[in-house]
Amino acid sequence: MKTFTKKLSLNTKILLMALIPFFIFTSIFIAYSYVSTKEALLKEKRHQIQDVTTTAMKFLVAMNEKVEKGEYTTEEAKSISKHYIETIRYGRDHDDYIWVNDLHPNMIIHPSESLQGKSVADFKDKAGKPLFNDIVTLVKKQDKGFINYIWNSKNDKNKFVEKYSYVELFKPWGWVLGTGIYVEDVNNYILSVFLKQASFGIIGLLIIAAIFTFVLKTGVSTPLLLMANKLKETSQFVARGSTTTLNTSTQLSAATNEQAASLQETVASVDEISSMIRRNTEFAEESKKSGELSEREVQNGKQTIDEMLMAIENISENNTDAMKKMEHSNNQIQEILNIIKEIESKTQVINDIVFQTKLLSFNASVEAARSGESGKGFAVVAEEIGSLASMSGSASDEIKVLIDESIKNVENIVSQTTTMVKDVIDNSGRTVEAGRTKASQCKEVLDKIVFNVQNVNGKITEIAHACSEQTQGVNEITNAIRLIDETTLQNNNSAQEASKEASNLKNQANNLDNVVKSVIELVSGNKAA
Repeated sequence: MKTFTKKLSLNTKILLMALIPFFIFTSIFIAYSYVSTKEALLKEKRHQIQDVTTTAMKFLVAMNEKVEKGEYTTEEAKSISKHYIETIRYGRDHDDYIWVNDLHPNMIIHPSESLQGKSVADFKDKAGKPLFNDIVTLVKKQDKGFINYIWNSKNDKNKFVEKYSYVELFKPWGWVLGTGIYVEDVNNYILSVFLKQASFGIIGLLIIAAIFTFVLKTGVSTPLLLMANKLKETSQFVARGSTTTLNTSTQLSAATNEQAASLQETVASVDEISSMIRRNTEFAEESKKSGELSEREVQNGKQTIDEMLMAIENISENNTDAMKKMEHSNNQIQEILNIIKEIESKTQVINDIVFQTKLLSFNASVEAARSGESGKGFAVVAEEIGSLASMSGSASDEIKVLIDESIKNVENIVSQTTTMVKDVIDNSGRTVEAGRTKASQCKEVLDKIVFNVQNVNGKITEIAHACSEQTQGVNEITNAIRLIDETTLQNNNSAQEASKEASNLKNQANNLDNVVKSVIELVSGNKAA
């Protein structure tokens, strides 16, 4: 490729540089026009078939209104509408039509006699698509819409091409109106437009090439050839610049030596800073470890404090349970005491009754003895009364037994309460002791934390001292860099001057003839040169 471009003349290269972008732009524009024109034409065609279908739908609406008014029967209106729709033709060749099928689907109106009046439920296009079933599904879902499928070409019935149709449902009669466009027609029209645009582009490209060739020949090639001849005169200037280049090179060498000395001082300072940075790194690592240890100790302290809080909570719960149990025991003792008091009062009444009964029995016996024979019956009564007194005495003894048992129960309850209180106190003591132990552990953990924090503070102090030393090292580096900057500035000025002179001398002294030859080759091409 590079060899090929060298063989081309300057006029040809410039011409290609001008024409290639124009060709690319023209190609992109034509391609974009092709796509946009196709989209616009398809959109216009869709609107066209939609408008045609809408016109037919308006006619059906008008006929249905007449049926509702009683002017026609439904069958008469359908017959008139069929005749009207069969006569509708549109398009450039007036060969586009509207077909009508119902929702079963059966074909009601179609130019093809093979479809007219027949069921199309099993009809499929060449791609295997159940066309009319899909149309019925579409209009049931949204009343109207677009659908694409494969159909016979208008020009060749044995050829099948893509077709794009618009369908709409007339609900009162259950009719589906549809009409479509052939994508083949759109593509043919777009192709003809594309060919026309390509022809105009090629003609414009040829005209621009002719204009560019004329302008380059008269305004570029001839002046460049004259300039190539004048370049030879600059060779004398090269000899005069050699002395200046030598002096400048000497100054540059001296400045370079000074810069090397400054760089040595800089290297020493940098080494010292590197050492201090390593020390800082070590201290920082130790500080990090101490911090991690402190964190672990703090976590242990937190866990210990949590356990102490749980121990205190257990003490509180045990005290609460003891209070409840003691209250319950007191209530039981109070109930027993109430029972004993009641029994005691009842026993006193019984004893009074027994005493009175015995006294009455004794008096009755005395009176019976005085009465003689007539008092025998009364003696029997007195004896029965004595028996009752004895029974009452027995009951009193039984009550005494009950009282003794109650006393024993009270003593047992008191003993149990005493034992329970002692257990509660012992549990509370152990819990308090556990809390005391955990508190001691917390103190030990906190002491460790304080120690670690002190250790961290010491490390931080050492780091601060190291940073101070590092600052001094940085100051030395700054001074050294200042010297390097001054020396570098001198070197830079000398180097720029030497570079300019050396570049001019070398290029002009060694390559002047090549430059002239290159200019001629550029203008006229490699072969012409």
